[in-house]
Amino acid sequence: MRREGFCPATHPLTKESFFMSARTARLSLALLFATPLVVAPLGAQGVEYSAGTNKYRVTTTTKGTQTTPAGAASFEVSIKEQVTVNVMRHTKDTVMATMVLDSLALTSSSGPLPDASKLIGAKWVSLISPTGKFYTTQAPAGADPQLAQVMDGVAHFLPSFRGNLAAGNAWSDTTTGKVSQQGMEVDRTSIANFKVLGDTVIAGQKAMRIERVTNVKAGGMGNMQGTPVTMETTGRSNGMFFVTPMGVYLGMSSTDDVNVKITIVSQGAEVNIKQLVQNKVEAIK
Repeated sequence: MRREGFCPATHPLTKESFFMSARTARLSLALLFATPLVVAPLGAQGVEYSAGTNKYRVTTTTKGTQTTPAGAASFEVSIKEQVTVNVMRHTKDTVMATMVLDSLALTSSSGPLPDASKLIGAKWVSLISPTGKFYTTQAPAGADPQLAQVMDGVAHFLPSFRGNLAAGNAWSDTTTGKVSQQGMEVDRTSIANFKVLGDTVIAGQKAMRIERVTNVKAGGMGNMQGTPVTMETTGRSNGMFFVTPMGVYLGMSSTDDVNVKITIVSQGAEVNIKQLVQNKVEAIK
């Protein structure tokens, strides 16, 4: 994949453009792993998503270090969102989830930020199974490509689960797919292990605690700011989400350890990024 008119042999990557590409990658990679991992439900139907409208506050904080041939640096990226989700039964076997992004704020310790203004107030309409398996989505167009993972995260906002949420039940799922990453199509594989730990009370509502431990590998090749690169990523996520017996999603929390290697194809130079990502979703009134 190459931008028209760009030739690495005649346009070598300078120190300045190297750092610019690396800085741009920080936010984009953080958004990639802020995206919820979607897995297919197993077993008999029991708990299913119920019709209704709920609001959520989403917070993602990424702290990391980046090492290049020119040196090392630390960085921090913060993403804050508020999302309104309306759930209704579309057909017997399909639920329609409509997500509206009420607000979106991005901050970074360094580097430029993409323009998020076009996404505020935007609407996604996703079709899912009664237990959250993702089918299709209609998403707004025209957003900055660096925000593709934010958009994907909203489209896949509701997690999937096993219908029978009895304490002690456990299951595993492996999923593969492509995600857009800074102009690249990245192949991602995730292996997730789930276990229902029991019940708890959140804001006065009884909910089941579902543990989710996920290992992720991703890789791809493409252009970053016109520069051909390859990317390899490995990550592990430890988290938990909460669903009421009536099928209302009450939120989640997770901690993700992510390691990324970006290689400049024309030079063989590497950017290594280590990230610790804290994710939290809270149901609000």
